[in-house]
Amino acid sequence: MDNKVVVVIGGSSGIGEDIVTQCKKLNSRVYSCSRSQNNVDVTDKKSIDLFLNEVFLKENRIDFIINTTGLLIKKPLLSMSNSEITDSYMINYTGVINVALASYKYLKESQGMLINFTSSSFTRGRPNYSIYSSTKAAIVNFTQAIAEEWLPLGIKVNCINPERTDTPMRRSNFGIEPANSLLSAEAVAKFTLSAMSFEHTGQVFSIKNDL
Repeated sequence: MDNKVVVVIGGSSGIGEDIVTQCKKLNSRVYSCSRSQNNVDVTDKKSIDLFLNEVFLKENRIDFIINTTGLLIKKPLLSMSNSEITDSYMINYTGVINVALASYKYLKESQGMLINFTSSSFTRGRPNYSIYSSTKAAIVNFTQAIAEEWLPLGIKVNCINPERTDTPMRRSNFGIEPANSLLSAEAVAKFTLSAMSFEHTGQVFSIKNDL
Protein backbone atom coordinates (compact mmCIF):
# COMPACT_ATOMS: atom_id res chain seq x y z
CA MET A 1 0.00 0.00 0.00
CA ASP A 2 3.02 2.29 0.22
CA ASN A 3 2.34 5.36 -1.95
CA LYS A 4 -0.75 3.81 -3.53
CA VAL A 5 -3.43 6.40 -4.26
CA VAL A 6 -6.66 5.48 -2.50
CA VAL A 7 -10.01 7.26 -2.58
CA VAL A 8 -12.48 6.44 0.20
CA ILE A 9 -16.02 7.56 -0.52
CA GLY A 10 -17.88 7.85 2.75
CA GLY A 11 -14.61 8.28 4.62
CA SER A 12 -15.82 10.69 7.29
CA SER A 13 -17.49 8.13 9.55
CA GLY A 14 -17.73 4.46 10.51
CA ILE A 15 -15.86 1.87 8.46
CA GLY A 16 -14.79 4.46 5.90
CA GLU A 17 -13.12 6.61 8.54
CA ASP A 18 -11.19 3.61 9.85
CA ILE A 19 -10.09 2.68 6.32
CA VAL A 20 -8.67 6.18 5.91
CA THR A 21 -6.80 5.81 9.22
CA GLN A 22 -5.34 2.43 8.25
CA CYS A 23 -4.29 3.70 4.82
CA LYS A 24 -2.38 6.55 6.43
CA LYS A 25 -0.57 4.09 8.71
CA LEU A 26 0.57 2.20 5.61
CA ASN A 27 1.82 5.38 3.90
CA SER A 28 -0.88 5.37 1.24
CA ARG A 29 -1.85 8.62 -0.41
CA VAL A 30 -5.46 8.57 0.74
CA TYR A 31 -8.26 10.98 -0.11
CA SER A 32 -11.58 10.97 1.72
CA CYS A 33 -14.91 12.41 0.68
CA SER A 34 -18.54 12.47 1.81
CA ARG A 35 -21.51 14.79 1.85
CA SER A 36 -20.67 16.12 5.31
CA GLN A 37 -16.94 16.39 4.68
CA ASN A 38 -16.69 18.07 1.28
CA ASN A 39 -20.10 17.93 -0.41
CA VAL A 40 -19.43 14.80 -2.45
CA ASP A 41 -22.83 13.16 -2.82
CA VAL A 42 -23.01 9.69 -4.39
CA THR A 43 -26.49 10.47 -5.69
CA ASP A 44 -24.94 13.26 -7.78
CA LYS A 45 -22.46 11.78 -10.24
CA LYS A 46 -21.05 15.21 -11.14
CA SER A 47 -19.82 15.73 -7.59
CA ILE A 48 -18.00 12.37 -7.72
CA ASP A 49 -16.52 13.22 -11.12
CA LEU A 50 -15.20 16.54 -9.83
CA PHE A 51 -13.61 15.00 -6.73
CA LEU A 52 -11.93 12.15 -8.60
CA ASN A 53 -10.63 14.57 -11.20
CA GLU A 54 -9.11 16.74 -8.44
CA VAL A 55 -7.35 13.71 -6.98
CA PHE A 56 -6.09 12.64 -10.39
CA LEU A 57 -4.73 16.10 -11.17
CA LYS A 58 -2.73 15.98 -7.91
CA GLU A 59 -1.52 12.38 -8.14
CA ASN A 60 -1.69 11.48 -11.85
CA ARG A 61 -3.24 8.12 -10.92
CA ILE A 62 -5.86 6.46 -8.71
CA ASP A 63 -5.19 2.86 -7.68
CA PHE A 64 -8.16 2.04 -5.44
CA ILE A 65 -11.64 3.48 -5.03
CA ILE A 66 -13.58 2.25 -1.99
CA ASN A 67 -17.26 3.09 -1.64
CA THR A 68 -18.43 2.71 1.96
CA THR A 69 -21.51 4.92 1.75
CA GLY A 70 -24.81 3.54 2.96
CA LEU A 71 -28.06 4.52 4.62
CA LEU A 72 -30.07 2.34 7.00
CA ILE A 73 -33.47 3.55 8.17
CA LYS A 74 -34.98 0.89 10.42
CA LYS A 75 -38.71 1.23 9.84
CA PRO A 76 -41.50 -0.82 8.28
CA LEU A 77 -41.94 0.18 4.65
CA LEU A 78 -45.39 1.68 5.26
CA SER A 79 -43.93 3.92 7.98
CA MET A 80 -41.24 5.38 5.73
CA SER A 81 -41.74 8.77 4.12
CA ASN A 82 -41.30 9.19 0.39
CA SER A 83 -38.03 11.03 0.99
CA GLU A 84 -36.71 8.24 3.26
CA ILE A 85 -37.50 5.64 0.60
CA THR A 86 -35.91 7.71 -2.14
CA ASP A 87 -32.81 8.51 -0.10
CA SER A 88 -32.39 4.83 0.79
CA TYR A 89 -32.29 3.46 -2.73
CA MET A 90 -30.52 6.48 -4.21
CA ILE A 91 -27.63 6.32 -1.70
CA ASN A 92 -27.44 2.55 -1.36
CA TYR A 93 -27.82 1.51 -4.98
CA THR A 94 -27.87 4.40 -7.46
CA GLY A 95 -24.84 5.75 -5.62
CA VAL A 96 -22.96 2.50 -6.26
CA ILE A 97 -23.71 2.77 -9.97
CA ASN A 98 -22.61 6.43 -10.04
CA VAL A 99 -19.33 5.62 -8.28
CA ALA A 100 -18.61 2.79 -10.73
CA LEU A 101 -19.27 5.00 -13.75
CA ALA A 102 -17.11 7.80 -12.36
CA SER A 103 -14.30 5.39 -11.39
CA TYR A 104 -14.02 3.51 -14.65
CA LYS A 105 -11.55 5.66 -16.59
CA TYR A 106 -9.14 6.03 -13.66
CA LEU A 107 -9.11 2.35 -12.74
CA LYS A 108 -8.75 1.32 -16.37
CA GLU A 109 -5.58 3.39 -16.59
CA SER A 110 -4.11 2.11 -13.30
CA GLN A 111 -5.42 -1.47 -13.63
CA GLY A 112 -6.85 -0.79 -10.20
CA MET A 113 -9.67 -2.02 -7.99
CA LEU A 114 -13.14 -0.81 -7.06
CA ILE A 115 -14.50 -2.03 -3.73
CA ASN A 116 -18.17 -1.92 -2.79
CA PHE A 117 -19.77 -2.73 0.54
CA THR A 118 -22.76 -4.95 1.12
CA SER A 119 -24.29 -6.31 4.33
CA SER A 120 -25.10 -9.73 5.72
CA SER A 121 -28.74 -8.79 5.12
CA PHE A 122 -28.20 -9.23 1.37
CA THR A 123 -28.90 -12.97 1.65
CA ARG A 124 -32.51 -12.50 2.77
CA GLY A 125 -34.84 -9.51 2.94
CA ARG A 126 -35.16 -8.29 6.51
CA PRO A 127 -38.36 -6.89 8.01
CA ASN A 128 -38.18 -3.23 9.01
CA TYR A 129 -35.38 -2.52 6.57
CA SER A 130 -36.65 -3.88 3.30
CA ILE A 131 -35.11 -1.13 1.15
CA TYR A 132 -31.70 -1.48 2.80
CA SER A 133 -31.50 -5.27 2.56
CA SER A 134 -32.78 -5.37 -1.03
CA THR A 135 -30.30 -2.73 -2.18
CA LYS A 136 -27.49 -4.67 -0.51
CA ALA A 137 -28.50 -7.72 -2.56
CA ALA A 138 -28.46 -5.55 -5.67
CA ILE A 139 -24.93 -4.37 -4.86
CA VAL A 140 -23.66 -7.96 -4.82
CA ASN A 141 -25.27 -8.73 -8.17
CA PHE A 142 -23.97 -5.48 -9.66
CA THR A 143 -20.43 -6.13 -8.39
CA GLN A 144 -20.37 -9.61 -9.92
CA ALA A 145 -21.69 -8.38 -13.26
CA ILE A 146 -19.37 -5.38 -13.56
CA ALA A 147 -16.38 -7.49 -12.55
CA GLU A 148 -16.98 -9.71 -15.58
CA GLU A 149 -17.61 -6.77 -17.90
CA TRP A 150 -14.41 -5.05 -16.82
CA LEU A 151 -12.22 -8.16 -16.54
CA PRO A 152 -10.73 -7.73 -20.05
CA LEU A 153 -9.74 -4.18 -19.08
CA GLY A 154 -7.73 -5.27 -16.04
CA ILE A 155 -10.07 -3.63 -13.53
CA LYS A 156 -10.90 -5.66 -10.42
CA VAL A 157 -14.26 -5.16 -8.68
CA ASN A 158 -14.95 -6.78 -5.33
CA CYS A 159 -17.39 -6.51 -2.45
CA ILE A 160 -16.88 -6.56 1.32
CA ASN A 161 -19.60 -8.20 3.39
CA PRO A 162 -19.11 -7.55 7.11
CA GLU A 163 -21.35 -9.04 9.75
CA ARG A 164 -22.95 -6.65 12.22
CA THR A 165 -20.42 -3.88 12.83
CA ASP A 166 -20.20 -1.24 15.51
CA THR A 167 -20.71 1.99 13.58
CA PRO A 168 -22.60 5.23 14.30
CA MET A 169 -25.26 4.23 11.77
CA ARG A 170 -25.87 0.89 13.46
CA ARG A 171 -25.99 2.46 16.92
CA SER A 172 -28.55 5.02 15.73
CA ASN A 173 -30.81 2.20 14.53
CA PHE A 174 -30.22 -0.58 17.06
CA GLY A 175 -28.97 1.24 20.15
CA ILE A 176 -26.16 -0.09 22.33
CA GLU A 177 -25.45 -3.81 21.83
CA PRO A 178 -22.98 -6.13 23.58
CA ALA A 179 -19.53 -5.24 22.30
CA ASN A 180 -18.49 -8.84 21.72
CA SER A 181 -21.51 -9.39 19.44
CA LEU A 182 -20.24 -6.88 16.88
CA LEU A 183 -17.26 -6.51 14.61
CA SER A 184 -15.23 -3.35 15.13
CA ALA A 185 -14.96 -0.87 12.28
CA GLU A 186 -11.18 -1.12 12.66
CA ALA A 187 -11.24 -4.89 12.07
CA VAL A 188 -13.35 -4.44 8.95
CA ALA A 189 -11.01 -1.72 7.72
CA LYS A 190 -7.94 -3.91 8.20
CA PHE A 191 -9.56 -6.79 6.33
CA THR A 192 -10.55 -4.44 3.51
CA LEU A 193 -6.95 -3.34 3.08
CA SER A 194 -5.78 -6.95 2.99
CA ALA A 195 -8.40 -7.70 0.31
CA MET A 196 -6.95 -4.88 -1.79
CA SER A 197 -3.86 -7.02 -2.33
CA PHE A 198 -5.85 -9.95 -3.72
CA GLU A 199 -5.84 -10.77 -7.42
CA HIS A 200 -9.46 -11.90 -7.33
CA THR A 201 -12.33 -10.05 -8.96
CA GLY A 202 -16.09 -10.42 -8.70
CA GLN A 203 -15.81 -11.79 -5.17
CA VAL A 204 -17.84 -11.18 -2.02
CA PHE A 205 -15.46 -11.32 0.94
CA SER A 206 -17.37 -12.04 4.14
CA ILE A 207 -16.01 -10.98 7.53
CA LYS A 208 -17.38 -12.85 10.51
CA ASN A 209 -17.19 -12.25 14.23
CA ASP A 210 -15.50 -15.32 15.68
CA LEU A 211 -16.41 -14.53 19.29
